[in-house]
Amino acid sequence: MEALRKCLELLEQGADVVLVTVLAASPGTPGKEGFKLVLAEDGRSFGTVGGGALEHRAEADARSLLAAKKNAVTTYNLAELGMRCGGEATLTFEYLRGARGFVLFGGGHVGRALIPVLESLGYRLTVFDSRPEVRDPVRSITAGSTEASRRAVLIGDYTDISPVRAALAAAEFCFIATHGHLHDYEVLKQVLASSAHLRYIGLIGSRAKVRTTRQRLRQEGIAAPDCLHAPVGLALGAQTPAEIAVAVAAEVVALEHGADVPHLKLTGP
Repeated sequence: MEALRKCLELLEQGADVVLVTVLAASPGTPGKEGFKLVLAEDGRSFGTVGGGALEHRAEADARSLLAAKKNAVTTYNLAELGMRCGGEATLTFEYLRGARGFVLFGGGHVGRALIPVLESLGYRLTVFDSRPEVRDPVRSITAGSTEASRRAVLIGDYTDISPVRAALAAAEFCFIATHGHLHDYEVLKQVLASSAHLRYIGLIGSRAKVRTTRQRLRQEGIAAPDCLHAPVGLALGAQTPAEIAVAVAAEVVALEHGADVPHLKLTGP
């Protein structure tokens, strides 16, 4: 049970893991059915599958599967591994993806509609807003006890997003929908200047606003990366905050799975 608790803790922190379980074992082998070992991205392991050469080999195989994001079922001949007890042990290797980091700039109507959808998809959210009165409404959104407990809400000035910089560096996705076009642009510039390796930057706004934004970026010598999705969302005809939230979440899912779907995103000048 301790290995399973550690596995859940690592997943909620955003780490990918491989969960190794002894599925079957010959009598007399040190690893018993049900023994579990968790291998984390940083190389740490928790639990055991019996120790010795079997565990050493299992950890090596788990590292390879973690890098490849694959599952496996493998039977080991313990004598061939140099273990005097002999016999066989069958282990399952289950790759589990940690909760992906997602930073929302703006806890207004669209942001609040988006929070429960993203959390239901397994993302770990950090919300940044300049208005103190937004904190409690954002914190009170229910999306399941696990999701709500790991949601962070930070308040600060949009001219300085340093309080959220660590979360941004650990995230793969962000969405910008503050309560003003100038704030959106200020945040976007800082996000683009950060060292974060983001796969997705969603920016809310009309096509006219986006064209103006891209023009301002060019004038300031800032390149708009391919990961900038603006206008944000899939072309679903969304109008209300709830509909826009669905369009944004659907776009993120499409990106995750490499689906060929119609985006609102403008490209080029």
